[in-house]
Amino acid sequence: MELEKRGVAAPLVVTETFLPLVQAQAQARRVTPRFLVVPHPVGGLNEAELAGRIDGAAAELLRMADEARGRP
Repeated sequence: MELEKRGVAAPLVVTETFLPLVQAQAQARRVTPRFLVVPHPVGGLNEAELAGRIDGAAAELLRMADEARGRP
């Protein structure tokens, strides 16, 4: 969150279960971070399940990077 506060694009990867907690922390720190929300849980997944979560998040992370660079 501190990087975002300083103007550096740094998306936070958070599972949907913990999103309200992270949003509350962001509000307390007066920062509006970029969130990359992934399904919960991440721990305990087998290799194929984890690879699926990564594939699902990778496209969104790349889109956010392009947006931060000012690319459409």
